[in-house]
Amino acid sequence: MATVRCDGHEVEAVVGRDLLGLMLDAGVPMRYICMAGSCGTCRVRVLSGGEHLLPMNRSEQMHQPTSTGEVRLACQAVVLGTGDVTITQE
Repeated sequence: MATVRCDGHEVEAVVGRDLLGLMLDAGVPMRYICMAGSCGTCRVRVLSGGEHLLPMNRSEQMHQPTSTGEVRLACQAVVLGTGDVTITQE
C-alpha cells in the first residue's frame, strides 16, 4: 500500500486522486482556495517520492518558485499509487 505523508499526517495513496483531495478527505488541514490550479495557494514541497506523481502540468509550471526543490500544486499533483510520497505545505 502506497502512502502520502504531510506534516505528521499519513493517508493511503489512491491512484488517480490529487494530493489536495486525498488530504482534505482524510481531514488533514490544507490551505487552498480555487482547487483548479490557478491561485497557487495549495503549493506543497515534495520531500520524497515525486516520481510517484504524474508529471507537472502547465498550471503548476506557472506557479514554480525560483527556489530549489520540487514544488507542486496539491490540487494538480495526481498520485500514481506506485510508492510513498512525502510533502510539506509551503
